[in-house]
Amino acid sequence: MSDNNKVNEKDRVMDEIGLEALPVTNYWQDVIRLFTKNRIAVIGLIMMIIIVVLCAGAPLFTSHDPITEMNFSELLFRPGQGGHILGTDDLGRDIWTRLLYGGRNSLVTGIAVTLISAAVGIAIGLVAGYFGGTVEALLMRFTDIMLSFPFLIIAIAIMAVLGPSQRNVILALAIVSWPRFTRLTRGQVLQIKQLEYIESASVAGFKKGRIMFNHILPNCLGPLIIQATLSVGGAILSAASLSYLGLGADAAAPDWGVMLSQGRNYLQLAPHLTTIPGIAISLTVLSMNWIGDGLRDAFDPKMRK
Repeated sequence: MSDNNKVNEKDRVMDEIGLEALPVTNYWQDVIRLFTKNRIAVIGLIMMIIIVVLCAGAPLFTSHDPITEMNFSELLFRPGQGGHILGTDDLGRDIWTRLLYGGRNSLVTGIAVTLISAAVGIAIGLVAGYFGGTVEALLMRFTDIMLSFPFLIIAIAIMAVLGPSQRNVILALAIVSWPRFTRLTRGQVLQIKQLEYIESASVAGFKKGRIMFNHILPNCLGPLIIQATLSVGGAILSAASLSYLGLGADAAAPDWGVMLSQGRNYLQLAPHLTTIPGIAISLTVLSMNWIGDGLRDAFDPKMRK
């Protein structure tokens, strides 16, 4: 065997040893690995999965109707009484059933608000951060104006004009939520667009839309995913607050906020009417916050070895 062949064979063996000793992992594999090492985040994810499964499969876990099935001989039953797992409300409706269907509505509201506000906020932040100048100044001043008003006050004012319904709750909360995504996206774009590969793409003649959506946006996903996760929990809590004030979902609809509002009249006689939906809201928001905290650590470059 010639000297060149020996050298090539040696390099090949060393490369194989190096690959075995240092397994190659991509960015998302590292994120998943760091996330799964966070026990609190994993607990939050498990809690969220259980909540989603119960609410999405509500008909599989209860045979009662959450709205029309009333039994006036079973008013204000306590948990476990009369075969009702969590008791009944002031109209004899099964609380377990209303809790599951109400969770479905709350989750849909939280996810819908987050998707709409993220789409609008990311688009505005992307344009403002990339183009800069007058465009950025106008868009960010409008964003600052929106952020200067109290979040819930604007939502209440919008709901007072539009009227109570789940669709209007989603619209109102989306209107007041998008500025958070705009500020975050703009800050990420300002950092990324200074990198060499972005400048190289511009010099190569790539269209601005391609640079923004193919090169800049994918590198902003980490912080945006974290914000979206936290936004879902915040939207659920805000929707429950509006419903509690009588400005959210219809009073007959199964909704956690509506259940809280209706139960406040029976705090001494039947406190479970309020505590049960309150615990459901707390657990849902808490699990989303734990997931968000876990994702924040997983996406943090300082956590990587």
